[in-house]
Amino acid sequence: MSEQRVDGDGSGRAQSAGQALFPLTGKQSPIVLHTELTGSTQDDLAELWREGSIPAGTVMIADDMTAARGRVGRRWYTQAGKSLLVSVLLEFDEALADHLAWVTLAGAMAALESVRLHCAADNSSAVAVSWPNDVVALTAEGPRKLGGLLGEVCGRRDGAIACILGWGLNMSLGADELPTPASASLLTSGLNVAGRDELIATYLEGLHSRLGALIETGDPQAAGLVDEANAVTETLRPGVTVGRPRLEPVVGEGIRVLADASLEILTRNGLEVVTSGEVSLLGMQPRAEGEER
Repeated sequence: MSEQRVDGDGSGRAQSAGQALFPLTGKQSPIVLHTELTGSTQDDLAELWREGSIPAGTVMIADDMTAARGRVGRRWYTQAGKSLLVSVLLEFDEALADHLAWVTLAGAMAALESVRLHCAADNSSAVAVSWPNDVVALTAEGPRKLGGLLGEVCGRRDGAIACILGWGLNMSLGADELPTPASASLLTSGLNVAGRDELIATYLEGLHSRLGALIETGDPQAAGLVDEANAVTETLRPGVTVGRPRLEPVVGEGIRVLADASLEILTRNGLEVVTSGEVSLLGMQPRAEGEER
């Protein structure tokens, strides 16, 4: 694979290709772009896609970002050299439009697989997915957020939907550097602080495998995504609170992830299905010893 340079405009966009710095990632992507500092890898890839200058599968990795964000526009805290920050351009046939919610959740499961392999090989049950898009460390105080996934549709062209999927992971941030009490890093969780290249390469391999199965079958259940989500999601437990913009939070017991990637919760008023929201980690108690996930 040849290196490709995307010239910046002075605003911190990718200044050089990342093939030499990330050779394992390069085996999973047609183009690997790397920048020391940018506003947002999500925005950079979206702009390059609109310009028609990059193919699907292009990856952008940043050492630091000044405008990193999570879901519903929340700021994502980063620190140079202490975070994993990567986005990938994905394209899907319009026929899969009804299944786009699975892109982010499949990304979370691929990220979990990578973290378990490279950072928690001796104790893979120490990390899990928190519905719908986070990877969490399971601590004595309860789940704590290690990182999250952000999926954004950036447009449609030639019968295809373009989506940017970003993954941010707190790697070597110290306890005094974490942004919230619900946050954690690989370092503060006692996990191995693995290299970015191996983490991203394994993540991309797992992501493409999961999404490839979804594309081939057109069915999240047949693709194995529904069963996997229910096996690795920490949120399937009592004491779950899901906050929703402009709506009352849903409080109850997480029961299962459904075929449309929504979450079924048993509340005191009965079953309720939540299609999007933010699970509160503070106040969630650790899972009882021996309790299955």
